[in-house]
Amino acid sequence: MHFRFSPRMKAGLAGVMLLFLPQGAAARPAGEWAARMPQAQSAPGTPSATSGKDLEIEKARIMMAEKKYEGAIQIYQDVLKADPKNAIVLNMLGIAYLNLSRYDQAKKYFDRSAKMDKHYASAVNNLGMVYYHQKNFRRAIREYQRAVAIDPSLAGTHANLGFAYYNTNKLPEAAMEFQKALEIQPDIFEQNNRVGTMVQDRSVGNHGLFFFTMARVYAEKNDAPHCAEYLRKSLDEGYKDVGKARTDPSFKKVLNDPDVQAVLVRIAPVEGKAAAAHPGA
Repeated sequence: MHFRFSPRMKAGLAGVMLLFLPQGAAARPAGEWAARMPQAQSAPGTPSATSGKDLEIEKARIMMAEKKYEGAIQIYQDVLKADPKNAIVLNMLGIAYLNLSRYDQAKKYFDRSAKMDKHYASAVNNLGMVYYHQKNFRRAIREYQRAVAIDPSLAGTHANLGFAYYNTNKLPEAAMEFQKALEIQPDIFEQNNRVGTMVQDRSVGNHGLFFFTMARVYAEKNDAPHCAEYLRKSLDEGYKDVGKARTDPSFKKVLNDPDVQAVLVRIAPVEGKAAAAHPGA
């Protein structure tokens, strides 16, 4: 027996890419998440295609949003008893286990999901997320690269690959992946609290350098407001080399922007002006 998902529900589930809420992010009320869930639709004049099992899947997704992972796992396991090769449900089980920090179980289900559907990039991405969370960044990179090879259009995977590169000190590669993510989805780094689709894990070391790297990425896209925002964050984190933006070619397009200048004036004056102010130095 195989369960049938309504087209709308399948589209919503297929896009799931496991990513974590940033530390300190407040959970939204359960009712708000429930209202966001896709609803099964049927053609005009025909009976609803929503089955009892569809409703169970929907219930499990709401439980995931409410962080009731054990309950969601039970529902997904019940579905698998009748449909053990369902790649989407296997992926959702992996997500639930990963959120419980049960990494071996998460890996098992993500791996099974990817084997059931060779074109399911989300499951491969999520496998990379397990390794990322375990700080095995090199293995995470391999899985993210695999996911990108399956589907290059997933902005979240490019972003994840960028974070993994960053954490292995491969800054040029990280910047390239961040740029690819922005080209596909310009607001990818502004989505902080979306559960079940595309929430980013932004756990990185050396926040000051990371913010400066992001400022450079936005500068190259000629996005002065975001560049200034990340320069400001970098400065607030105590990064000592923010002033390099004045001479870094990547910042050339935005260097004269008032918002960017407003950040740079908080730093020590330009060398020429400093020398003029202290001729005897």
